[in-house]
Amino acid sequence: MRSPPVRAAKPRPRRARAAALAAAALSALPSPAAANGVFPSADQIVFDPADPARAVARMTYGLLATRDGGASWRWICEGAVGYDDTGGVAPPIAAAEGGRVLAALSDGIAIGAEGGCAFTRAAELEGKAVLDLSVRQGDPSHVVAVVAGTRHGLWASRDGGASWASAGALLPAGFQARTVDVAPSDPRRIYVSGLASGGGPAKGEIARSADGGETWETAVVPGSTTSREPYIAGVDPRDADVLYVRIASAPGRLFVSKDGGATFEPVFDTQGFVRAFAISPDGAEVAVGSDIDGVFRALSSTLSFERVSSVAPRCFAWTEAGLFACASEFLDDFTIGRSLDGGATFEPLLQQACIRGPLDCAVSTSVGALCPLDWPRIAMMTGHKDCAPDAGSPAASGGASASATGAGGATAASGGGGAAGSGGSAASGGGGAGGAPGVTAGGAQPAGGARPSDGGCGCRTGGASAGWAGAVAAACLAAAAARRQRRA
Repeated sequence: MRSPPVRAAKPRPRRARAAALAAAALSALPSPAAANGVFPSADQIVFDPADPARAVARMTYGLLATRDGGASWRWICEGAVGYDDTGGVAPPIAAAEGGRVLAALSDGIAIGAEGGCAFTRAAELEGKAVLDLSVRQGDPSHVVAVVAGTRHGLWASRDGGASWASAGALLPAGFQARTVDVAPSDPRRIYVSGLASGGGPAKGEIARSADGGETWETAVVPGSTTSREPYIAGVDPRDADVLYVRIASAPGRLFVSKDGGATFEPVFDTQGFVRAFAISPDGAEVAVGSDIDGVFRALSSTLSFERVSSVAPRCFAWTEAGLFACASEFLDDFTIGRSLDGGATFEPLLQQACIRGPLDCAVSTSVGALCPLDWPRIAMMTGHKDCAPDAGSPAASGGASASATGAGGATAASGGGGAAGSGGSAASGGGGAGGAPGVTAGGAQPAGGARPSDGGCGCRTGGASAGWAGAVAAACLAAAAARRQRRA
């Protein structure tokens, strides 16, 4: 008989007060800091399955792309992709065959080619609300998407998102889809999470198909409702019957099903949201992250979770190169980091002030035409600065530190070429963004003494206004206090 699910310790009152102080300070930021009312952050990261040095992160102000394993990052504006997040839109993204970056939009699928410079639309899905999409691990030519309609349905691509066709039967009547995933070990096994109303109160369900969507069965996810919706967290890369589902609310909960989504068992509870989940590429371990309780890790054979870090991840993606995480830079010193020890410590790969600028694209492309015009606003919002070291600095002379490129950590651009591809080796992480194992927390120190530390958050405001700088400083002090309480 399985032991009761791990229940993460309740946050200490002092830490809760510090977090509230940080939130209050951030809310005082002037409007350029967050045009959509959300503080700048990342919440998903995907990797090119053919080139592990290429990755794209979804930010609250567009996308960021790296072509050198995280050593440098460049911006892709929302307008170039085809959406506007002033209403809080956060389109699911995926990396597919041919270097394509796919984004699920309210009116279709955007397809990014030329390294993310040129975005077009999938003609077959133009005008349709695409709710989620997933690239099959190990076969980046196989992409599935769930599309809204009078009855929601499944669409599939067998050429990496270049062309699409309706797949199988429509989902059951009354089923409102939220997330979709395809099993790495069996392309005909497809799972969709959502809400179902059968004349009574809506409840969370999993719709599952064993024949590529030709037929569907549903099962209730215990305790899920309209305010506690179920989201697919991942499918075991070795066993298509093993499915992980998270509840998108606080308190949060993680379930596992070992019978193909017929029944579910709770394995992890937290006081906060379960925002991050990932399975190791070999399927042997799983990692889960709470925005209040930190990072937990377990063997997939036991699912006995232990807390390994106080980092509050917003997303995970686990590849052969490590566990990658999105985090709050004010609280955890990085926006995207990599761990080489299963989430115990993280080295920074992205600190937002060090974004290089818009992705370097021809003016004939959507990115090249639109993004440079809006870059001054983003530069002010992120406190843009030149992160390159002085010519005579030790980092510059040694040439070994990736901080010379503004990444904040040295090993991403070296040591195996950075991150491994999500379409191949990375396990599913709920649409996923990463987190990783084993390097001293903080990584290499950025040039100019900018490395965040326990004594401060390493914020730099560049040419921002005095009001912006003051608000950032207040947020830094609050965040530092929160960190100190968390580490006490």
